Amino acid sequence: MRPASRTLSRAVAAVLLIALLPGRSLGGQHWRTGASPQTFTASMYSGLQEPLVEALLYNPPVVQVEWTWPFKPGTTTRAVTPVLVLYARGLPDGAAKIEYRVDAGTSPLLSGAKDVTIEHGGFELAVGLERPLPGATHVSWTCDGPGRAPLKGLILLKWSRFSGQLRYLDGGWRSSYIELWPNGFRAPGSFYVPVGGDGRFDALLPSRVYSVINVNGAGYKYDAMERWGWDYDLTRDRVDEFAIGRTEIYGMRAFDLNGPLPTIFVMFRPTALSRVLRFDADGDGFISDDETKATLAAMKDSPTVIGPELEAAT
Repeated sequence: MRPASRTLSRAVAAVLLIALLPGRSLGGQHWRTGASPQTFTASMYSGLQEPLVEALLYNPPVVQVEWTWPFKPGTTTRAVTPVLVLYARGLPDGAAKIEYRVDAGTSPLLSGAKDVTIEHGGFELAVGLERPLPGATHVSWTCDGPGRAPLKGLILLKWSRFSGQLRYLDGGWRSSYIELWPNGFRAPGSFYVPVGGDGRFDALLPSRVYSVINVNGAGYKYDAMERWGWDYDLTRDRVDEFAIGRTEIYGMRAFDLNGPLPTIFVMFRPTALSRVLRFDADGDGFISDDETKATLAAMKDSPTVIGPELEAAT
């Protein structure tokens, strides 16, 4: 029994250590301080576990897409930019200079440097690229600065194929996209996956578990809502199908209750378009920025003010 007890003690100590380390939290949640945009995902499923520095390179399948709004005529063009993202943890706080180089085998493709401020042991850096780098194999980096011991490393790049189909429940179509955040919603660095007019998408994304995925379109808050997901596993190729209607769900969590009967407890917060449009003060059928502020103010009094009326099935 002693070895088992020691193993349990180490496991408990490890959990406590993760919970007490600054800049992290458990359960896929994120911690921000002040005006800093830094977020760190400490989920056991996160890709940011072992590497001191993580490098993610996204080469989008197209360089631009056409976009049409359902509530106004005309078509616009949106650029889709390749991006290199660097995340770090376990570094001393303070000012530092990060130098990076992207190589294809022994051939250099891109190099650059950025001054960063390391807070709570880490930094987040997203670099928009002028061109895709499909032949890239690895990223080398150095971290140096006044009073620092120089650090350097090399990160092999790996991608997973992300493909599938998006449809709308009413049978119609809106210009649409999928956006994935590796390390926290609105943290620096996200990957924009265009969706074709036939609802299909196909892209190579950096292999890891993504903190947030958002499936959205031009009809959002007009004639449709959006689709969300958390801890989205792209550590291997994945084919998926998404459906968007007039109701969306935030913060879904499922718990396996350890009780006398097998029970799965599901918790979520639904949002209905019909309830959101009650805040359309000018009657144009769309929620403007000012009307969004009024919606958020009402939600402080009642978080369910935009939720649908739910009834138990008989």
